[in-house]
Amino acid sequence: MSLSIRRAGTGDIAAVAGLHIASWRVAYVDILDPAYLAGPIEADRTAVWTERLAAPRDDLTVLLAETRDGSPVGFVCVIHAEDPPWGRLVDNLHARPDLRGTGIGARLLAAAAAIICHGDMHLWVYAANDGARRFYARQGGREVDIQASDKVGSAGKPLWRVHWPDARRQALADATPMTISPLPG
Repeated sequence: MSLSIRRAGTGDIAAVAGLHIASWRVAYVDILDPAYLAGPIEADRTAVWTERLAAPRDDLTVLLAETRDGSPVGFVCVIHAEDPPWGRLVDNLHARPDLRGTGIGARLLAAAAAIICHGDMHLWVYAANDGARRFYARQGGREVDIQASDKVGSAGKPLWRVHWPDARRQALADATPMTISPLPG
């Protein structure tokens, strides 16, 4: 699949929120509260992405993957604040549910590692999300600790921290090279 990856901006709020909502409604159907997934998720995720993308922040990068015709197919969000000893946080990584398994997630994770440049990175994944856990293991991530989730609708379900020491060197060595285009304007 031919993809371009670029920095997301204000004009991408609806696309990023829509991808996030669609992904959670499929991946978390047996993890998050069904009542949350049926409705409140829309306002919640739209508010999160409006806050994050409405004004550029030095501590946060959101990258959007698009097909050749400009259709959004996935995104990744990196929070650059260090969390010793784990490094930078990949706060979200989502591909359109009908396109999972096509390499979008691997390319976005490689893009996250590339913008980190050096140092470690980590993310949190629900213990019950077996598909995502297998994906992260294939990308070189190691599950290093577990804790209860504080996310809305999660009822404290356990989350694994997945860690990549020296993200740029170790993780994603076999990912397809890409160019990340700057935010327009």
